[in-house]
Parts: sequence; structure tokens; C-alpha cells
Amino acid sequence: MATLEDKKKALEKRYVESRPPLAFAKLSGRVHDEKPFEMLITHLPVELGRGALSTSPGPKLMLGEQKALSRQHARIEWNKEKSGFELEVLGKNGLYAAGKYVAKDKKVDLVSRMPLKIGPARVYFLAALRSVCSTMSGCKLVQRAFEKARSLGKAADGLSADEVVQQILDSYPRSEDELGGRGSLREFVMNYLELDIQSFEKVHNSSPPRYRMVVATTTPPENHSEAARKKQKVDDGK
Repeated sequence: MATLEDKKKALEKRYVESRPPLAFAKLSGRVHDEKPFEMLITHLPVELGRGALSTSPGPKLMLGEQKALSRQHARIEWNKEKSGFELEVLGKNGLYAAGKYVAKDKKVDLVSRMPLKIGPARVYFLAALRSVCSTMSGCKLVQRAFEKARSLGKAADGLSADEVVQQILDSYPRSEDELGGRGSLREFVMNYLELDIQSFEKVHNSSPPRYRMVVATTTPPENHSEAARKKQKVDDGK
């Protein structure tokens, strides 16, 4: 039988799948015959080369069937020592980066908005600008919403699922798309508040349902001190 943690993980997984993939960067421009091309880079390293034009992200991105391209023409990866993106040329015809020719087996440091000419493809390398919430889990978003509402004095009577959703969107403006859209976010929030009874309690006789975040209680410091004194007395009496 699935535990509460298993159910929470499954719910989180479904929500993550509803959100757009996290991207390290993207290529944007035109390929053969001036065809518009835009592709997220969601895997590193990622290879660029000849093949049927890619329609979805992956570890290999194909730029078309033109012979000026090699099957493995270039590789983009993250250089940990430099803390930056790096492009390695694998194809015999080389490529152009920022207007300069780069031969096979050479490497070039990539910066955002750098133009690349790879065979007939002319694209820009655009590093991703991630918002704070893009890497947050759904449960963390809900928790932060309650904490923010409480700091604003808006959580005394609990919050409805819709109010939690609105608080999240207010806290992270212009992030609705990154969060999977209002509908997916609302579905997650509703299910999560019902599921995680250890962290949230339903306010009685509320319609629509309202919830309060359960705040873990801790023993006051003076009690710890008293307990320590009692223990000291016991130890001294041995």
C-alpha cells in the first residue's frame, strides 16, 4: 500500500510533467531555406548535426539534411572550470561563431546572443534566464504561499486553494507559464492540500474548503533549561 510520501511524490511528478522543461539555453534562428528554427537545450552535453530537423529537445539536435553538415558537427557542454557554456567543433567543415571561423577540434566559449553559422543554419545561442520559482517543487510553492500570506496577515482564517494559487502567482509575477499554467497549478494545489494532512489542516465548516498550515511546535527554551537542571540534579545525586 502506498505511503503518504509515495502519494506526495507521485502527485509532484504529475505536476512537474505539466510544467515546461527546464532549459539550459536555446537556439533560435533559421535553417535551410530560411525555415524558422527554435529549440530548447534541455540536455548537456548536446550534439548538433545532420539529420531530419528536430522537433523536440533531446541529447541530439538535428539541423537538417544538408551535406555541409556532419552527422556530428558540434557539441555544446558546460565547462565547470570556467563556469560557462562551451562549443566544440566536431565537423570537418567547421563553423562560424560571432563571425569568426572555428575549425574542427577547436573550442569556443559561448555567451548569450552569440550568432552561430553551422552549415546553412544561422542561429543565436541564448542562455536561459531562470526565475526563482522555476526550480521550486510544487510543495515548496504552496508552503511559501502560506508563509507569505501569514506575513501579510491574510491567513488568519486559512486559505482556499484559489487563494493559494493567487498568492503564488502574486509572489512570482509573469511566471504562470513556467508553473504550468493556472489550471495545472490549481489542480496540484487542491490535491496537495487534501493529501498532506500532516502539513495542512482543513478549517471546519468552510465552503469552499479553507486550510491552515500546521506549524510545528517546539519546546520553549526555558523548558529545555529546566529539563537540563533536573537531569543535572539526577546525575549529581548518583
